[in-house]
Amino acid sequence: MATPHASDRLRYVTANFELLQGLAVLPAVSWVALAMTWSADWLPGGWVLAAAAPAALATVAALRHYRNRYGQVRARRRDGGDLAAVAPVAALLVVAAITGRVGESLPVSLPVIVLGAAAVAAHRWHRPLAPALTLVGAAGLVVGLVPLAGPGAPHSLTGTEHWILAYCTGAAAVLAWGHVVLRRTLTVAGAAER
Repeated sequence: MATPHASDRLRYVTANFELLQGLAVLPAVSWVALAMTWSADWLPGGWVLAAAAPAALATVAALRHYRNRYGQVRARRRDGGDLAAVAPVAALLVVAAITGRVGESLPVSLPVIVLGAAAVAAHRWHRPLAPALTLVGAAGLVVGLVPLAGPGAPHSLTGTEHWILAYCTGAAAVLAWGHVVLRRTLTVAGAAER
């Protein structure tokens, strides 16, 4: 028999099945991170262009893997639909962009602090993702508060491409954890049915 914790987790997974398919989104996040390294002049632009097709193919392969391994879950539509899921992230990125412009000369990275605090706060609504959200958020807060460029100098992660790269790195960790939650929950649930 399933424990209350396991049934809550299963309920979360079925309600957020698409969100937890981290391997499907990871190639796109990796490609955006690669684009940010090009934007920061760390990498030639040809790499970004060359990586686009493999990232798209990896996404298709991951979606096929999820469909073959776990099937499909039709979650009940919530009021607001997909907008309710995207709006907080979009608002968060706008706030990060504004704080980046305001705090360009500060020795701390306001966008990374905002993103780190949001990740720590998000664990309240996404309990199964709490370990990853808390670690990523705490790391973001520490990295954002430590004056990486030295005292008095502008923080290294204040530039737009830099904090977006930090966001992609944190998102990749949370996406990978989401895949682990999905795999563990559905594997245990499948074994319990047998």
